[in-house]
Amino acid sequence: MVHSLPSALVIDQGRRVLLRLYGRFYDLTQDALRSALGLPEGPPGLGITINHDRLQFEFLADHQTAEMRANQLQRRISKRFAEKP
Repeated sequence: MVHSLPSALVIDQGRRVLLRLYGRFYDLTQDALRSALGLPEGPPGLGITINHDRLQFEFLADHQTAEMRANQLQRRISKRFAEKP
């Protein structure tokens, strides 16, 4: 089975992030993404670098960074969506 590489698009002046991970699409607020990455809330502004299955997130306004494999991020996001009522 062929897996597509992850992709990301930052919109709404850095307030929302659209991710495609293993063929599934996720529309997240920046705060939801930061939570999934284990980072505190912060101001908008985000840069994303993708290298094969690794994603690096840089929140420039408050100098926070996080790096994670696509499958690990997908599990965290899926778990958070499943927890919501």
